[in-house]
Amino acid sequence: MFQIPGIVMPKSILVITDVHETDHCSLKKAHQIAAPLGAEIDVVRFIKTNGIDSPDSVGVEQQSEALTASLENIFADSEQKRTITSQVIVTDDIVTWVVNYCHDKSFDLVIKAGHRSETLFHTPCDWELIRNLRVPVLIASQQCWKHKPAVLAAVDPEAKDDIHHELNHAILEWAGKWARTFDCTIHLVYSLPVSNIMKELDIIDLEEYAREHRAEGEDKLATLLNGHNLKNVNFHVTAGAPERTIPHCANELKAELVIMGSMGRSGIQGMLIGNVAEKVMHHLRTDSLIIERQK
Repeated sequence: MFQIPGIVMPKSILVITDVHETDHCSLKKAHQIAAPLGAEIDVVRFIKTNGIDSPDSVGVEQQSEALTASLENIFADSEQKRTITSQVIVTDDIVTWVVNYCHDKSFDLVIKAGHRSETLFHTPCDWELIRNLRVPVLIASQQCWKHKPAVLAAVDPEAKDDIHHELNHAILEWAGKWARTFDCTIHLVYSLPVSNIMKELDIIDLEEYAREHRAEGEDKLATLLNGHNLKNVNFHVTAGAPERTIPHCANELKAELVIMGSMGRSGIQGMLIGNVAEKVMHHLRTDSLIIERQK
């Protein structure tokens, strides 16, 4: 039995925003999430230098005023508006700045609006933050949460090594905390592994394979839940590549949030092999909470 340190719901949230963000997505998500938590909020808006050694101070001041006005408007009905801190930072290296800032401040959660513009040789800021931060990252969508939101947590009950075991249990801990705070309906999805050869040769019907192994998969999910205070959890057993099955399941459930673990691959390995969580997120149009493995 692997012991996971007790996970508390976030009490200190870092919100990353930028001038090109659509409809203040990250700020509105922070307002929606932080209100029931009573969490402290620290907002940072980034401006790129565009190769200029001394950025226009007038532009920075204008962005500061605009950010303050946005916060006053979005958090007008919140008691937290008096305690929100905000700043505008000029840098071309957002990831390094955020990693250092999180190390010094010990945030419990980072919120950022999603940007999905990756190519093989370009890793977006989203991916870099997920790979380098030891703090859970919520990549926010434009979607607003319903009254009783559905949360989909992706786990692997077949995990053999300690790191994957710990990720499974951390995901379940976060799902439980989220459910109790926001009155969510929790769904667990397990994607049965299928060899690429079988898929490429078209000698396996994925839906039939999932049906045949559903009872076995549900038993494994139930075993994984032992020791977690999660009630009325819905099980979903699928077959095939997680980057296809998890978004499909999220879409079918109209889930507001998908919780996943990340192995945090970086460098050449990350570029060529990638990370399952990143591949899944590419196909999601909902909020994603990424739990990074602890190194």
